[in-house]
Formats: sequence, structure tokens, C-alpha cells
Amino acid sequence: MMKADWHPRWEREDSSPAFASPPLAHNPHNPFGEDKWLWGNVPAVDILKLVDNEGENYSENIAILFAASGDLRNVVKTISQLPDAFTQHLEVTINDQEFHVVARNAIILLFILTMLEDKDAPVGGSKATDSLIHLWYSASLPNGIISDIASRVHPLIIEVCCGVSDMAAEEVVEKTWIFSHGNSLHLSLKKEDWFRMQALCRVPPDLTKDKASKIRTATTLADARRDFRDRWAFKEASPSARVSKQKFREDGLLLPFAHNRAGFDIPNPTFFLRPFSWPLDDKRDPMDGWSIIEVYGVKTVAKEDIYGKLYLYLQSVFRKFLDRLSAANVSNITDGTYLGTRQTLNIMSQLLQPTHKNSHAIIIASYLNAVMEMVTQGSETDKVPDIDLLVTHFPKLNLLSFLQPESADALRIWDARTVVLDRDKFFER
Repeated sequence: MMKADWHPRWEREDSSPAFASPPLAHNPHNPFGEDKWLWGNVPAVDILKLVDNEGENYSENIAILFAASGDLRNVVKTISQLPDAFTQHLEVTINDQEFHVVARNAIILLFILTMLEDKDAPVGGSKATDSLIHLWYSASLPNGIISDIASRVHPLIIEVCCGVSDMAAEEVVEKTWIFSHGNSLHLSLKKEDWFRMQALCRVPPDLTKDKASKIRTATTLADARRDFRDRWAFKEASPSARVSKQKFREDGLLLPFAHNRAGFDIPNPTFFLRPFSWPLDDKRDPMDGWSIIEVYGVKTVAKEDIYGKLYLYLQSVFRKFLDRLSAANVSNITDGTYLGTRQTLNIMSQLLQPTHKNSHAIIIASYLNAVMEMVTQGSETDKVPDIDLLVTHFPKLNLLSFLQPESADALRIWDARTVVLDRDKFFER
């Protein structure tokens, strides 16, 4: 895979790729594995941009709602970018329909907030930031992180479970923790989900490292998906990127390429709900949740170690996040719901501060599919890729490849068509 002229196996063997045959040929998304979105697939954004909007010296309290939040990346990005001058109360409401997403968010927040109470450990130190990175993204963990979850987070959840044993499974149970550093966390879940969440804090005796690895690689390295992986790998910017992603598929550890993997011997329990399965599909990538421009801008000795760049980038972002939490008064609320556009505007607009109180109050919505929906619903002209423009980005392209629709070059052009779309035109439509 490090060779500059590497091509997918189906081309090397002069065969037809698996995705070209029915029924896969009729499914444009070709999903494989579970469909839980435990990692973000849109780069994190600072939704406040306080300096540019209310102003660096804004003196009022602020409330933010992350409806259908997914993971915590937008929360982390927003809080990490707060100006030093902001010392008011910040209330962050986080909710999602998927229990597994909510539970992991709550565990990560409890892990962070209890860690900030440790007076003997530096708040933004490498141990704290590294632990946060691995709890969030790595499939296996060192014993130290497992011990911290068991000693810091698990008892807090067990305390709630012990107090609600007589309640009905569907009854909503609320709990507020107030920490010595001034932050608080309020969590609202059904009774049955409190018990499910405490199970995510412990490694079950029957979930060994080997078993967890086989469960994960059955998705990330499935034989039936070899042609799909080759197709994705062929699109990478460099051979090194291909190899980096292959290594992450193999061991599931978010680390610089040459980093010692010894000690990551225990499955990350927050990924594995019974019956055990890998909760993500085989295309999920930690890189998707962060700005590729910012990540690639990180200076590293190994210039093409993309996960090494991401690791150092996250260390920096998480360090700022932890430092701000230790100095700010932040409240976090997690619940479960899901809304469409019409309901979002109907319900959420009532939560906005009136313009006379804050002219910058706003609803920000992410539309993942709107552009392509307008393309597919449009005329035949809309559906034809701008080949002339695409070819300018592939100067070494063999134009004869267009005579073979299943060739890697032709597929790469096809996959790149959405990158050069006039998105403004279709989104306005």
C-alpha cells in the first residue's frame, strides 16, 4: 500500500468489484456493521464565536442547546474557544435520541469532572488529555484508565441505581452532581437506562481482549468488504494515509503510527453493550469529526502520519477544554429526543432569547443530505458531474479509464463529484 502506483485488488486481479454486483450495486450507501453514531461525521465547530458576536467582554450568562448532539465534539470545541475574560455561568444542554450516545457522553463528562477534582494531577496535563482521547476513540485501554472509570464514574451511577430499584423501568430518573470546582452535571434518563449505563463502566468477565478484537475486526476488516476498503484507500491523498488508516482498522488505537501499543490490553467498555457487537459501521473515522485543515496543519516529525497529527491536535483542544472547565462554571444536561426541521423551529424557537436581550441568539441546523437530495430530484443535467473541472484535479488521470466504469480511476472521479458541486445553488433550491 506504500507504493505510489498501488491499485485495488480487483484491478490487479482483473475482476469485478463486489459493490458492482446486485444487490450492492442498487444500494448507494452500502452500509456494513452497526449504525450508531458514537463519533461525529461533521467537523466540530465553535457555535458561540463569542468574540465575533456578543463580544469578548460580554457580561451575561449564556445557555446553549445541542439538540440531537451526537458526541461531545461541538461542546468541547465551543468551550475550549471561550475567551479568558468570560467568567459568567454557561449552561450547556445536550440531548440525543440514541441511548448509547447519551450514555457515553455522560460517562465521559463524569470522567472529566471527577478528574478535575484531583488536586494532585495537572488539569490539562498529558495524562488527563491522553485518557480523554482514548476513552473517546480507542477500542482498547490501559489498566489505569479502566481503574479510573471504575473508581470515579461507576460508583456515582451505582448510587443512583441503588436508590431507584422500586421504580418502574420507564420512569424518568434525574440526578444532579455538584463538584468542588463549581461545575455541575444534571442527567435525566429512564430507570432502565441508568442500569444499562452502569454496565458500560465495567469490562464484563466474558469480554476478553481477543474476543473484543474479533468482534471489532469482523466489521473493520471483513473479507466481504475488501473491495470497499480498497476503493476508499485509493482515494487517500498519499500512500502513507492508506497505511495509517489500515493500522487503525487493525488495532483500533488512536495513536501516532510509531507509538508503542504495549499496555492497551483491556477492551474499552463504553463501546460494548450486550449482546456484544461493534457499534460503528466500517466507514467511521475519528478524523471525520474535526477540521481536516486544522488537523493537517499540526507540525509533526512524521509529516504524513495523519493519526499522529490528529492525536496532537486533540491533545491541544482537550487541554484548552479542561483548562476552561477548571476555571468556568458550566452546567451540562443530557436527555433523549429527536426532532425534524418543522418541529425544531416550532419548539426550539421558543427557547431562544428575545432579540432585545441578545441579538446574537440563533438556531444552527446541520443538513447532511439536503444538497444531494436536490441533485437527485433535479434534472438530468444536475446529475451529470462536471468532468472538465474534476479532470483538472487529477492531472495524471488516464482518460481511457472512463471506458471502464469499474476502474479505480473512474470510481475515484465518481466519488469526487460531490466535492466540486455548486453547493450554494442546490442548498438555496
